[in-house]
Amino acid sequence: MNKRVFIIGGGAAGMACAITVKQNHPEYFVTILEKNDRIGKKILKTGNGRCNLSNRNMGAAFYNDPRFLGTCLSKFTVEDLLDFFKDLGLFVKDDGSTRLYPYSETATTVMEVLRQEIARLGIAVICNCQVMEIKKNQTFAIGTTQGLFEAEVAVLTTGSQAQEKTNGYQLLETFGHRIISLRPGLVPIKTQENLKSLQGLRVKCMASVYERETRLHQDEGEILFKVDGLSGILSLDLSRYLNKDNRIALDLFPGREDLFLEIMAILARKNLENALLGMLPKMLVYEILKRNPDQNLKKIVHDLHNLEFTVIGTYGFDSAQITLGGADVSEINLNFSSKKVPELYLAGEVLNIDGASGGYNLHFAWMSGILVGRAISGF
Repeated sequence: MNKRVFIIGGGAAGMACAITVKQNHPEYFVTILEKNDRIGKKILKTGNGRCNLSNRNMGAAFYNDPRFLGTCLSKFTVEDLLDFFKDLGLFVKDDGSTRLYPYSETATTVMEVLRQEIARLGIAVICNCQVMEIKKNQTFAIGTTQGLFEAEVAVLTTGSQAQEKTNGYQLLETFGHRIISLRPGLVPIKTQENLKSLQGLRVKCMASVYERETRLHQDEGEILFKVDGLSGILSLDLSRYLNKDNRIALDLFPGREDLFLEIMAILARKNLENALLGMLPKMLVYEILKRNPDQNLKKIVHDLHNLEFTVIGTYGFDSAQITLGGADVSEINLNFSSKKVPELYLAGEVLNIDGASGGYNLHFAWMSGILVGRAISGF
């Protein structure tokens, strides 16, 4: 049977799914419906335009649902993804660590090889096409701004609220799928403290996020201070763990338990302010001294290891790289098919799966799209 497969959303997951299905079944009629004026627009923004495809240090622990991801990663590895792109003619390299990028270091190269393959395979792409409703009887009836389409198989890869608008969640709710509450993820954090004097300053540190006295997460990296909060890759990762009554503590000298004695030795030759100016950027020194007007050295050393900020929220979806929440994965099978609607598949950001920064979220998008493509193809 020449199945009609309609993929709603032309992002990473949607394109990967379409290519996989058509490569395995050239006789299938595969169509991508995209609400924007072209497919893959969000991909062009990833990795600051360099497109961080994946990460060699891949593991379920980098995601919010390790059990589900462990199963997925056992079926689809980083090497599988590299083979997928190698077949498309894309050269890939790392960045000196574990992050993987196109050799050109431009996201447009990734989009070019995907578009070329989509054209070569004869996959139909209909842009400026907003899906308004989907109904299922014997087949799917997909109502759009460009007319009604009929399909044996429907795939929702509609993306998330991060830097875009989608009605994919509402479409799934009409089929009875539960949507876990949505909030911005990998997003700058707003603090109660006014940090205008530190704006633009970058520091490398160990950072922890606490809920009352319980530490929820700890990681090391770079923080970028904003007027009203914290940004930088480390801050974005911390934002995934925020809940309520949170505070963030920065250890500016991780592992330096001898810090008190070191400063005491310097104080034999300098006053406290001058001693600190040899250790930290000037404005950060003034922030610490402002918090310690009595210049108690023990309190200052405590702040150097535990500089606290009170979290009052995050920036919005427009500033977020991903969305936390989404379609409940307990309502899909391990091949990403719906448990509620036969021949309906879900992939990518519309699902309640989120990963750390560093290529993990884009890897999940490619992986879930390809696994759906394999399932539709009978593999």
